[in-house]
Amino acid sequence: MGLTSGIFLGAAIAAAILLPLATLLLWNRLRGPSPVRFTVRFGLIALCQGAAVLMAALLINNSFQLYVSWSDLLGQDGAPGQIQAQTPVGMPSADADAADPGARTLPNAKLFHTFTGAPGVQVATVTGPESKITGTVLVWLPPQYSESEYSHSDFPVIQLLSGYPGSPNTWMEGMEAPAILSQEIAGRSAHPFILVSATINTDPPHDPDCSNIPGGPQVDTWLTKDVHSLIETSFRSETGARGWGLMGYSEGGLCASKLTLQHPGEFAAAVSMSGDDHPDGDLLKPGTAAYNENSPLWLLQNRPPAPVSMLLTGTLQDGSTAAEAEAMNAAAKSPTEVSRLIAPRGGHNIGVWMSMEAPSFQWLSRNLDGIQDDSLPAGSLLIDGLAR
Repeated sequence: MGLTSGIFLGAAIAAAILLPLATLLLWNRLRGPSPVRFTVRFGLIALCQGAAVLMAALLINNSFQLYVSWSDLLGQDGAPGQIQAQTPVGMPSADADAADPGARTLPNAKLFHTFTGAPGVQVATVTGPESKITGTVLVWLPPQYSESEYSHSDFPVIQLLSGYPGSPNTWMEGMEAPAILSQEIAGRSAHPFILVSATINTDPPHDPDCSNIPGGPQVDTWLTKDVHSLIETSFRSETGARGWGLMGYSEGGLCASKLTLQHPGEFAAAVSMSGDDHPDGDLLKPGTAAYNENSPLWLLQNRPPAPVSMLLTGTLQDGSTAAEAEAMNAAAKSPTEVSRLIAPRGGHNIGVWMSMEAPSFQWLSRNLDGIQDDSLPAGSLLIDGLAR
């Protein structure tokens, strides 16, 4: 029975309702010595409380997709492999070139195997050679990747970032990113992207804000160097910034904004779904240089403008999301471009973020390069402002 399955949630709700009723019926019907009756009654109360807590925990988890499977919850991701090539393999070997002029050496492809949690997804657990972080990396390839027409094409990449707490599985399972992007590709509203979702919460229970923590985990390096290198040496992916984008929700939204501003040579565009304009984890302390350098708003206000585009999404009912998006928009200077997609209603939850996925994939397709000869239909995509 899956952790997020409706059957499990239904059973928990039923238990939370039926156990108190059973306790009331049995309370004065228990037989035996006083210690025995006291113990049984105490046990019944404990069962009632446990069922209520379980029901609440499942409702919260299913709403935010914090953990999407039992193995995800228990941290059972398997043994790590080692990334064999620390830098992208830019040119094929002489032998490969002679056999097939369009060939590209991909030495790390063998690290990936089938992921059972979502159709068409591959998974690898690796240790980054630069960051020394061990984490899970999930990859989904668009249908065009295996078509002969594109057998020598390099595909653009969208790196997906989860919230805190959360896992890379959430994008592939709970957020249904492959299914939603497939629909957009089929409707010629989005490019065929490679989707990559890697671990960002590498030091639980701490929240590193996808940053290089002084004296701590180097999550920025893990995401921008190690994961980048792994993908570029495992799949036919673009290697330039115009072929790489970021998209994250909640904590991952903050990460998407700040990593794009920090690394314009690696990423050209980012989508922040309900992301803050400043770090809010427990490892970066306000007022320190490290805190400022990992704050999207501070970077926009104090660093030279980067040639990147950002889409900031959220709702008017989700705390300060809309106000922070406006602050970042006001602070942006050319060539940095900021667009906003702010809905009037909705909270800080998976339902809101899933509703933003299709327009976000469309927006990324207009701000990143697609595969050769791939084009989108003419016409503008209305983003900036309020979604009515």
